[in-house]
Amino acid sequence: MPRVLVSTLLVTVFLAPFANAGRISPIDMQPLIAPGYEAEDRDERGMWQLFDRLEEDIANSNLVVRDPELTAYVGGVMEQLLGEMAADFRVYIVRNPDFNASMAPNGMMLVHTGLLARIKNEAQLAAVLGHEAGHYFRRHSVQRWRSMKTKTAIMSVIALGAAAGSGASGNASNNWYDLANAINAGIMLSIFKYSRSHEQEADAYGLRLLAESGYAPHQAAAVWGQLISERKASAEARDKRYKDRSRSALSTHPPTESRMTDLRLSADDLVDTMLDGNGGSNGVGTWRSGIASIRSSLIEEQIKLNDSGASIHLINSLADGGWSSDLHYFLGEAYSLRGGEGDTELAAEAYASAVQYADPIPEAYRAHGYAEIKAGYKEDGYEALARYLELRPDAPDAAMTRFTIGQ
Repeated sequence: MPRVLVSTLLVTVFLAPFANAGRISPIDMQPLIAPGYEAEDRDERGMWQLFDRLEEDIANSNLVVRDPELTAYVGGVMEQLLGEMAADFRVYIVRNPDFNASMAPNGMMLVHTGLLARIKNEAQLAAVLGHEAGHYFRRHSVQRWRSMKTKTAIMSVIALGAAAGSGASGNASNNWYDLANAINAGIMLSIFKYSRSHEQEADAYGLRLLAESGYAPHQAAAVWGQLISERKASAEARDKRYKDRSRSALSTHPPTESRMTDLRLSADDLVDTMLDGNGGSNGVGTWRSGIASIRSSLIEEQIKLNDSGASIHLINSLADGGWSSDLHYFLGEAYSLRGGEGDTELAAEAYASAVQYADPIPEAYRAHGYAEIKAGYKEDGYEALARYLELRPDAPDAAMTRFTIGQ
């Protein structure tokens, strides 16, 4: 769940460690609410009012990715995963490079672009959506709120029915956490941080949804495996020791290694009992077409974080499904940004590979052109830059590029 921007006192009171209760069977997971559910009592109605306010701010902000193709694609995955219950959810793709997704009690789901950048197939996307939906179906938000009320009197000062302080406007904020803080930091963000038992229930519920929808349940564990590998590569590149942040005493996520083990064992059970031994569908092809319109921007967002270890690992990991012009180009960008010994040559090789495809990314011609000029091959470099201008005549750097080649 998201980084919780609350006071030290609130963290100490609310985020006490939880015992690992052991693996929960997906077969036992049943929804606690029916289609069209509405808040039942004062506590829940108060929460919904706050999150309705947050959703309004997010929906009207510049944080949301407004891509019709992507929106339709994600909506289709939700419908396959949830059936008629999908109508109770509103999924927002928000610009944030972190690997994260969040579920609000009123049916608002937030999916970060940083998560989409790391997913390899539709089953992995469905695993994330199913996990977040599990929090909603099992009513974890209201359970969390009632648990907090019984542990401290601090929250009694919060007027749940009122949206306190307008704070940041949608267009002024760079992060949806800021919007939540502007309304009520004490409750808005802390409710997103579920207990370990809630996370385990959501894992189990999400796996059941995957199997019922025909998706490969083993892809849920694969998502976490990919993330761990990336973080280890990042730590190694910075000469740091990798630490599993979920092992912190304040973490409410189950320890990652044990979490992956539980997910794999439960997936094995579901393949045997619900899929008749069939491993289920990964949906690689539909994922690639569904994400095609924004994939380059997703990878570029990661490159700009200037974490070369993570960026290079991520690109090579995505290339497991086949190299492409944009992956070669961004690999070159990662090497260029790293700027270590031999990286100029590695970047040039990557750019040269990027322009060999039938329909290369235009920016690859620009990068290749400048790399050729720097290496002393001016005519080849000018030719590549001219091709870039043909493909992107209105590019922001078009004037500078024309000056470079003497036009």
